[in-house]
Amino acid sequence: MSPLIKNKLSILRWLLSASSFVLFVILVRAAFKMESLGAAPYVIFSLVCLISAILLLIPETVKPMTRYLSARIVAFVFPDHKFSKPALTYTLARRYIELERYDDAIQEYAKIIHYYPGEIEAYLGMISASSLAGETQLAEKYKKQLKKRTANRVSVDAER
Repeated sequence: MSPLIKNKLSILRWLLSASSFVLFVILVRAAFKMESLGAAPYVIFSLVCLISAILLLIPETVKPMTRYLSARIVAFVFPDHKFSKPALTYTLARRYIELERYDDAIQEYAKIIHYYPGEIEAYLGMISASSLAGETQLAEKYKKQLKKRTANRVSVDAER
């Protein structure tokens, strides 16, 4: 983009920003002269004008401002947003089995077992998917791991 066009766009941005700010002032003054319920649309629209005036005036602030605001929203929704492991779900692995995409199902069950080694259902799914894929050695490997897990769980339960 040529410098002349950038200058024209910059001037246009400044004019739009100034007119939005003037509209903001006019609407706020009109809102103060009205009853409380009738003034609500004026106040809301005046705030929209003020925000647009600010954004038009300084577009470079949009990116840092949205990054800051989105970080606050994420921190509010997910107070500890440094997740150590993904959420536990079997949906994708089961869907892969339905679609006969056994290699993809094996990968999904492997992820579940990696992050949630105590999930017996993941081992059973892995054994099933690897058997369906013809991976008998892999199925045997996870059968042995499942036996170890259940044996450890039984011994821990017996101690209690």
